[in-house]
Amino acid sequence: MPTLVSGPAERELQRLIQIYLKAETDIINEVGRLRSRGLIDYHVESSLDRVQAILRRLEADDWEYVPRMIERNFYISHPEARKPSARNETREKHERGYSNASVLTGEQVDIVQRLTNNLMGELVEAHATVYSTLESALIGRAESDVFRRVGLEQTGLAQAMGRGPFRAVPGFVEALRREGVTAFVDRAGRNWSLHTYASMVLRTTARQAEILSILTQDPQWDLYKISRHGTSCKLCAPFEGRVYSKSGRDQDFPPLSAAFGKMDPSGPDDLTNSWLNIHPNCLHQLIRWTPMGRSEEEIQKIKDFSSFTKNPPTRDPRTQKQMDAYRKKERNRARWLNEYRQWERYRETLGNAVPKTFQTFQRHKAAGDEKYKLWRLDYRRQNELLRHPERALPGAATATAADTKFTRYFFNPDSRDGAPKGDAFSSRLGYHADNWVLMRQEILTAATRYPAVLRGHTAYGDSYSQDVILYGLKGKPANVQIGWMVHSDGTAHLVTAHMEGI
Repeated sequence: MPTLVSGPAERELQRLIQIYLKAETDIINEVGRLRSRGLIDYHVESSLDRVQAILRRLEADDWEYVPRMIERNFYISHPEARKPSARNETREKHERGYSNASVLTGEQVDIVQRLTNNLMGELVEAHATVYSTLESALIGRAESDVFRRVGLEQTGLAQAMGRGPFRAVPGFVEALRREGVTAFVDRAGRNWSLHTYASMVLRTTARQAEILSILTQDPQWDLYKISRHGTSCKLCAPFEGRVYSKSGRDQDFPPLSAAFGKMDPSGPDDLTNSWLNIHPNCLHQLIRWTPMGRSEEEIQKIKDFSSFTKNPPTRDPRTQKQMDAYRKKERNRARWLNEYRQWERYRETLGNAVPKTFQTFQRHKAAGDEKYKLWRLDYRRQNELLRHPERALPGAATATAADTKFTRYFFNPDSRDGAPKGDAFSSRLGYHADNWVLMRQEILTAATRYPAVLRGHTAYGDSYSQDVILYGLKGKPANVQIGWMVHSDGTAHLVTAHMEGI
């Protein structure tokens, strides 16, 4: 069995969840890449090979992080939560005491290994479901599932708009991104995405390891209290704060399996017949409880509160304030995931123009500053061209911009119309008379990435404008409108450019 590492268990858990979040994005992008190539047979095989490689990396990462996460959750049993038992050990003392597996009993080692194997089995099965689902979806299937439905919808929309099959790619990928890559279907028929399902089983197993660690430390100890939280869900709230009997044989307190739920309703009341959690993703902890040092009145009060007869768990004991606090926490969690997905989308479309770290992106979004507004504007514009390729600038791939447009117009101090524009580009983007070639290159690259608007017809050709975002050399993006002239032979050349407000 691997030895302990220095990082806390939560770090291993969060690392795994982040890995699954990224993997799901990688798989969705691979589906989009394949769709853009028209589902040719060898592309199908190549794409599935790449998806399988992503899943193999996932499995390798699982075997690296899962045992460490479970061991640390099992070895360190939140000593600060056991202060009522008068032990008052520090976390450091427990880390020293459980520095290697040799201090654990055979039963405890077996539990750690069993939890690891069970969790790995669920994750590997989820990987297999993802692969088989994608395989059927890419090769073609008759079942009415999300992949076939989305594919048909996007293809039909493309045909209705007179577009080729390759033009449906962005809508297809975006729809998959919203619905996720299915890794599990529960009994109610709900699809669990790879990230959501993996996060659930990882958190659930981590909590089971903590619970089993506490319950196996002292086989003779029978009474435990489920912690009370200020923001519990409606499933947990009726069971928290009560005292329970691990064995299920105490006459004054309900069996712990009643809170955790019995796998076999007609089976025994001990923990071998329980789920070891109130529900998946549950964050509640167990605290050893003793009547020693408590008055008879206090003990009776705890008994009455814990009793399923006197205090039925069928009612929701939360106040409106507690319900509102829980809903706020759930909204914050959903907002975090939505913002993470948004950061990934922006990175995919805008590249290094967007920060490499999610935390930096979050700070700009929370501030609502100019950079964030320009990223958002840039993302929308570039995606507009993906959705409507017919709006591309004619001749964009071979567009030209004369040297004199920069040397005699933008960066010529004697140019009455051009110099003010050039000064704005210099101040904001860092372009000037000595590096104007870089500005020209950024403009010509932008010509292929943004939709264009036909402004009119002239004796020289058709006049077009493009609203683009230029990033320059200073890290300060700018909103720029570019004017083009497209000639009858299909060639396009730069006419003018100027900065605009957001």
